[in-house]
Amino acid sequence: MYELVKRLKARGTPIDGVGVQGHLIVGQIPSTIKQNFEQFASLGVEVAITELDIRMRLPATSALLSQQAKDYQSVIGACLAVKGCIGVTVWDWTDKYSWIPGVFSGEGAALPWDEVRSLL
Repeated sequence: MYELVKRLKARGTPIDGVGVQGHLIVGQIPSTIKQNFEQFASLGVEVAITELDIRMRLPATSALLSQQAKDYQSVIGACLAVKGCIGVTVWDWTDKYSWIPGVFSGEGAALPWDEVRSLL
């Protein structure tokens, strides 16, 4: 994607930003995430994490939830550390409405708030 954006920008194509989906797995956050954001920002485009969730194998345990919290901190910290990264959007706000269990059998608990700790 970087090479595509680079070529398009070189041709004068108006590209203001790049949205990065982040459908991640607990304990498997890419070590190059910050560098990827920096690389896009170096092209003069804004970067945003447009869909962030970090799923795990169920049932959720305290160890998995602790790692997930660290993973969310790592991803959001990577965005905060890059001047051109303008925001993070969590895929949904509670696991109650998550798409993950319907797609990844036996996995879920991907969001910061679980199905019990929701506002509805």
